[in-house]
Amino acid sequence: MWVKFLIAAVDTGGYRFTLVGDDGQVIATGREYADKATALTVVADLMREVGGAAIEDRTESTEPAAPTAAPPSRTVDGEPDLARIGRSGIPPV
Repeated sequence: MWVKFLIAAVDTGGYRFTLVGDDGQVIATGREYADKATALTVVADLMREVGGAAIEDRTESTEPAAPTAAPPSRTVDGEPDLARIGRSGIPPV
């Protein structure tokens, strides 16, 4: 996929850039800049710096996980339940 920056004058007298993909779809639009030189400088900075951009994944839920149920008791009448591991403390094979 290739992309290109389009520089355009806006009605208010400033300049704006748009990043367009090879299919013609707009990927990003910059804010308005007072002059063309500033818009071109920002585009040059983006072209140089974007390769080192970090990726921040915001698809993960940021809500705390729901509390889980307490694990089943491993005691019988206050004593350890040895039925699960055998009387010797060594798990059965």
